[in-house]
Amino acid sequence: MFPALRGCLGGIVVEFIFSVLSFVNNFWAGGFEAVTGLASFAGIFRLLLIQWRASQPVTVTLCLQGDEGGREETLPLEMRRRDVTRPEILGRLGMLPMRQKGRFAIRSLSRPEFIRSLNRVADGKTSVLVIPVTEEELEQFDLE
Repeated sequence: MFPALRGCLGGIVVEFIFSVLSFVNNFWAGGFEAVTGLASFAGIFRLLLIQWRASQPVTVTLCLQGDEGGREETLPLEMRRRDVTRPEILGRLGMLPMRQKGRFAIRSLSRPEFIRSLNRVADGKTSVLVIPVTEEELEQFDLE
């Protein structure tokens, strides 16, 4: 490396320093590539997991509240977790056949508990969206 310094102690020290720097540079570069490779793999795995979770099916159920017997009606709505939003639920409920012409009315859809249950489904904590209804609200749909 430094031919004039090869024979003396200073040359050995200089060569040693350059050797250490070269080793550290090669090790650090290889280590950095390994770390970035692992970080990339972890990021891709996380994205795949999020996509898989978002494509899971969700069931929407109307649950009769109070002393009426606790009857449940599973709606014929095929939904994926990524589609579980308030406007999507309201739109799909509006597409269900009704016994009488007009718009459906379900009081619990405007309550904070409904938004919390939507959030639980969207977060993946449950795969069933339960909408509490009264007997009159349940009977407005022609589900048979």
